[in-house]
Amino acid sequence: MLELLAPCGGKNELEMAIACGADAVYLGLPDFNARKKAENFDIAGLRDHIKRAHFFGVKVYVTVNTLVKDEELPSVLDAVRAAVEAKADAFIVQDLGVAKCMKNSFPNIVLHASTQLGVHNLYGARQAERLGFKRVVLARETKLDDIHAIRDGTSLEIEFFVQGALCVAFSGNCYLSAVEQGASGNRGLCKQLCRLPYEAEIAGEKHNGFLLSARDLCLANSLADLIDAGVTSFKIEGRMRREGYVGAAVSVYRRLLDDISKGIRATLTQNELESLRLAYSRGESYLDRAYLDDGTPDVIEKAYNNHTGVLAGEVREVKPFKTGLYKVVVYSRYSLRDGDGLKFFKKKHDGYGWEEAASAGVGGVSSCGEGMYSFATKAAVKVGWRVNLIFSCAAEERLRATRRFVQISLSVTALAGKPLSLEARCLDGRASVCLQGEICQRAVNASVSEADLAAQASKTADSGFYVSSCDVKTDGVFVAKSVLNALRRETLAALGEKIFEAAEENHAAVGHVDIKLPMRRKYPDIVFAREADPDALKARERETVVVCPSRYDAEYLRKIINRLPSDIKDIALQLPVIANGADLKSIEKALASAAEIKTLVIENIYGFEFASRGYKIIAGAGLNALNAVSAQVCADLGAEAVLPSVESGKREGIRGAELPLMTFAHCPYKTARGNDCAHCSFKEGMTLSRGGRKYEIRRVKAHGCYFGLFEKA
Repeated sequence: MLELLAPCGGKNELEMAIACGADAVYLGLPDFNARKKAENFDIAGLRDHIKRAHFFGVKVYVTVNTLVKDEELPSVLDAVRAAVEAKADAFIVQDLGVAKCMKNSFPNIVLHASTQLGVHNLYGARQAERLGFKRVVLARETKLDDIHAIRDGTSLEIEFFVQGALCVAFSGNCYLSAVEQGASGNRGLCKQLCRLPYEAEIAGEKHNGFLLSARDLCLANSLADLIDAGVTSFKIEGRMRREGYVGAAVSVYRRLLDDISKGIRATLTQNELESLRLAYSRGESYLDRAYLDDGTPDVIEKAYNNHTGVLAGEVREVKPFKTGLYKVVVYSRYSLRDGDGLKFFKKKHDGYGWEEAASAGVGGVSSCGEGMYSFATKAAVKVGWRVNLIFSCAAEERLRATRRFVQISLSVTALAGKPLSLEARCLDGRASVCLQGEICQRAVNASVSEADLAAQASKTADSGFYVSSCDVKTDGVFVAKSVLNALRRETLAALGEKIFEAAEENHAAVGHVDIKLPMRRKYPDIVFAREADPDALKARERETVVVCPSRYDAEYLRKIINRLPSDIKDIALQLPVIANGADLKSIEKALASAAEIKTLVIENIYGFEFASRGYKIIAGAGLNALNAVSAQVCADLGAEAVLPSVESGKREGIRGAELPLMTFAHCPYKTARGNDCAHCSFKEGMTLSRGGRKYEIRRVKAHGCYFGLFEKA
């Protein structure tokens, strides 16, 4: 069964998602969710919202997807208890300690592994399954081949993002905002520093733009490939987006998935593409394959960092109007009206491409010829500037007019001497009910007709039901309208309760919350050293030295090991944050040639796979064990030591440890220089700068290339 999963930042978005055909929605409570700036949902009203969704057969997933500190665990479990009592269908979780506490406290609770857990290969999926997750929300960087492998190698449900904003950092695990401004993206407070302009410098060359601002995702034309690979839940990003965005995206993907389910070849139409871009898009095009294929995709839209909408036309005339106002005439292929939003673009200085110049909500719009519209604005626009439509009142009104109903069939039996009977059945088979009323009396004068009984029984008003058919049996009786109305109201109310019972019969029971914080494991005496620093390596005698190579191949790793002092206590290898299936083969081949390496430092959950192969495992800072329970989960999975999360700000017992502020699965060199992989332009020493801050780009290569953003001294 394919599922269309929609984002709900607030009540309006929830209603829109339901109306436009979502199968499930995900939403957050005020705390412990990665979109704390959204409207979100109060505990007090959550039950009513969930009942509303369940009435239409829509599941509700609650996000508890931030990292949690020890002292916050009781509060997060109180929130979970309230959501369990409200009959939430599942919980999306990042923190391994929170997941363990939830499993221990609430029998039968359904957990989905958040995309921020970073599962992107079979090894990571196996660990998620081992921890009791029913579903995994794969990292957006996951390759199509790896999705196939996860489908074949686990029993997990697979959820995948298909539409919306794309975080430039791997799986959303970005520490830039936390380190620079104390506002952690992993705790719901990201400052989106990636959307700011940067300057790149490569061997003296300088390139400017929004060099970390990713294009939005649109995998509408890749749905068949994803279904074939094993994806069953198709997720739309956007809990910070307005209801019009939710409605447009859900409507488009509803049509596509319905066609696929009917065996129809489904592709995005031009009108649907424009409706998505009008709802929200950055730049001229969407990212239409993401990271599904081999190689590093062209992820970045370096010319724009916010909503650009769709091309409407151009400015034809500009005249001063009143003080501070201009009378503007534009040609637009879209009908314009008061309240629409426009964005204006001017030619760049070099004459190539367009840059944002102004934006305006328009008022006093009047038509002045075919495709021509005039209005007053404060924006000092120029003739020849391009005009994009970024908000359409007409499109919003069409979406708000969308309604969803539970389709039912009715059977009315009105026979003399027998109780009036009304049976209601959901066409989707979810529930049925049959109630009886007063004894029917033979008509003295005119009897009620079958048509009148059917018409009266089918008046569902605003109940949410829609009567597809109504069968009537009668034999010349009289039935007062008030009697049939009362029986209809009672029957529909009973059917609604049956629907809730069917939707919620297997939900988690509320258990006893008992948090016992384990003792924190002592940090090992280790030092991290890059292979580019041989002097530092020589100075680390009789300690565990963690080698952090830039290449994971047998020959390169052997060269590094041969340079190490002979009396080092232990040689450890840091595994990369990202490793798809092809990368893992390269890593395993390299390890097979390096018998001296007995210890692995892992920065992603997939690394626990190597514990079963006899390696000593150190859970690195990238595992984000922010609380003691998370550290214990890492120990249970095989870690002999657990390093503090980047989010903790601690570095006890660890010297030289560097975890990238961001890890990229795209190539920053391609972004800056515009080359492709066939004409690789990689050179050591690329830097990015923003204001007075400077960052270093480092490459890690296994089968493919990955890049890290590091603070530069």
